[in-house]
Amino acid sequence: QFKLAEAKTSLAVGWAYLDQCLAKINEGKLTPEEGAMAKLWTTETGNQIIDDCLQFFGGYGYMSEYPISRLYADSRVRRIYGGSSEIMKLVISRTV
Repeated sequence: QFKLAEAKTSLAVGWAYLDQCLAKINEGKLTPEEGAMAKLWTTETGNQIIDDCLQFFGGYGYMSEYPISRLYADSRVRRIYGGSSEIMKLVISRTV
């Protein structure tokens, strides 16, 4: 139950930040570092949530018959496409 509560909280934080970023995009004011922070947060948090949920399923999480196995496999590539998490960290660190 605690893992689900943590996942729900992380999702709420992510959605709030994404809403803020979308408003800035519409105004033409989103900076590259804000976009990088959004991608980094959502990618890393999403991967952590999927990894935690995989634990709920035990061995079934690795069987292709279950949707969680596909989510787990797909989540890894999100760290790569659209700019790797390491590149997002470089973009962010240049503004610190």
